[in-house]
Amino acid sequence: MLPFTRFHAATLKDLHDWSTLSRNEVGPFLARFGIEPLGPKYPILRVYKHLLGLSPQSNADDAILGAGLVRVTTVAGWLGTSAERLLSRLRTHNNGFPPLYAFGPHRHLLLKGQVAQMFASPKNGFAPLKPVAGHAMPASRLARHFDVPQSRIDVLLADPTNLPARVITEGRTRFIVSDVAHWLSGRGENVASTSATSQRAQPAADQPTVPKTDNRGGLFASAAAQAAGGSRPPRSCTRSASDAQRGDGLHRNPPEAKLSGA
Repeated sequence: MLPFTRFHAATLKDLHDWSTLSRNEVGPFLARFGIEPLGPKYPILRVYKHLLGLSPQSNADDAILGAGLVRVTTVAGWLGTSAERLLSRLRTHNNGFPPLYAFGPHRHLLLKGQVAQMFASPKNGFAPLKPVAGHAMPASRLARHFDVPQSRIDVLLADPTNLPARVITEGRTRFIVSDVAHWLSGRGENVASTSATSQRAQPAADQPTVPKTDNRGGLFASAAAQAAGGSRPPRSCTRSASDAQRGDGLHRNPPEAKLSGA
């Protein structure tokens, strides 16, 4: 039935044919990228955009995307080389090959339509497709984009054999944002489940607890508040660690100033 047209409503079998994944894998795999079916089927435009970061702008684009994906092992066989040597070449700068979509340790895929164009061209040419903005980004921007400590991104990238999904174009790697979000949420493998939000919500270990005072006023209310504030040790500007970097206001007027009416 391939190639699909842009408004094709794809069944799991259709997506098995298009993606080379097994039929049982397709549903959970697409859910990992936030792609849900519309009724019992998947709009193929939705798959193009959120899985590959591509959206056809012409009939030619439609034909390339609709032809589906092909495994690197298959392309290597067509070239008469090994998959390892082809992958090494695809990771080098200015390699002249179509973009590589790496969805896991054994899921290295290319667009079959672009590979066919490259094979037919006397100068290895193929039609590039413009990526959707924000679909993928370099590792250097991930921590800032998700507002998490760089250490959490470092954990995701520590094992080069098991990385989040990515697109490699002329040797430049861009990680697919939706899959990185999936890993950060704790559903991915080898990722701590504590979110950055919960980390920020926890008070620092050296931050003293402000005693409760009677807010109903009275003759000695102000003096009691000052005494309670004066009993706490002074806050060190050198021990606020990452909180100071996040600008959470630890170095503004201390609570005792507020309690005393300053």
